[in-house]
Amino acid sequence: MRKVTERIVMSFTCFAMFFGAGNLIFPAFLSFNAGSNTAFAFIGFALSAITLPVLALIAVGRTGSLERLSARVNPFFARVFTIVIYLAIGPMLAIPRTASTSYEMVKIAFSIERDIISWLYSALFFALAGVVALKPEKLSKRLGKILSPILITLIIILFISVFFMAPFDAVAKAPYDETPFLSGVLEGYQTMDAIAGLVFGTVIAINLRKMGIEDEDDIRREGGIAAVGGGILLLVIYLLLSAIGMSSHVLLSSADNGADILSAAASFIFPDMGRVLIAAIFIIACFNTSVGLLSSVGEYFNSLYPSLSRAKWIFIFALISAIIANAGLDTIISISSPVLEVIYPVAITLMVLSLADGRNNLSLSYKVAIPVAFVFSLVGIIWGNSFIWIIPTLIAMALGVAADKKR
Repeated sequence: MRKVTERIVMSFTCFAMFFGAGNLIFPAFLSFNAGSNTAFAFIGFALSAITLPVLALIAVGRTGSLERLSARVNPFFARVFTIVIYLAIGPMLAIPRTASTSYEMVKIAFSIERDIISWLYSALFFALAGVVALKPEKLSKRLGKILSPILITLIIILFISVFFMAPFDAVAKAPYDETPFLSGVLEGYQTMDAIAGLVFGTVIAINLRKMGIEDEDDIRREGGIAAVGGGILLLVIYLLLSAIGMSSHVLLSSADNGADILSAAASFIFPDMGRVLIAAIFIIACFNTSVGLLSSVGEYFNSLYPSLSRAKWIFIFALISAIIANAGLDTIISISSPVLEVIYPVAITLMVLSLADGRNNLSLSYKVAIPVAFVFSLVGIIWGNSFIWIIPTLIAMALGVAADKKR
């Protein structure tokens, strides 16, 4: 694949798979609360919500799969960790969140009050997402060429509202008043994109092969280009959403989440159709991510347990996701926070070691650093310090590298 247009399409495909529910609500909510400290908070957010997902795609692309990468620790860890990752970004947390978030906006747009509508919406949402996910080799056409450009256009239209709002220099709210950078990093965790990147690499490779690329080196190179292109698109859209959030203080004195902020901005510029516009943005973004996740999770569990076809696995996960989605957005987010604070340190350590391990000579480093990252992530949850794992893990990595070099 050498055509610029094909690379652009693959970049849009990466962007579309990453950009879902959390990607819409968290940047606007971050800047709304960070106020004058938005720049520092955004840098932290970009680190965990853009840089880490791109590195995850590249790391998996170099090894071929998440399980093969994790096997550098040991086979048992590889199987358990990979299953946990797929379930977390699959039917347990991330996939249900796509339907629950988009439904919240539909509910507001059309003043829906009956609970039965939530179940009907979830059923229809995942039925359509499951059908599209059955053909992963066509995702670059459906997401990259069609839905992703539509989504970006709608967000740009929403961004126009910023130019009509009065400038307002907001005071940073807790925790952004004291730790804007670290708070931004934690907010980026909630997008779940770094761990999603560990499984999206397979789908990207499938689409590249569909375009006629067979050589593994070419697949890795083009996958890396697509990952960086998708990251650039994420950066641009996050900046637009952050600008909306920071400017929305003239519309709202407080907000429970980013959805409230975007809804207010849409209603400001389009009083009659604003809520419908924001609902359309949420539906497309969440649908794109749901399709990518269902495809990835179905692909993995079919390879793990081939007695069930890939289509049946997708159906099972779509059904489970539809049920869990009705627990509500706030419930899903509250459950995901501690889970992510355990998974992220392990995933980040794995990515860093993979990118540093150019000649596969760091076997001891994986065996030493990964357990340390896991143990201290648990300690961090108990002590209320999400970043306590960093120093012990860096020390463990340094000792492991030194041992590997000596050996």
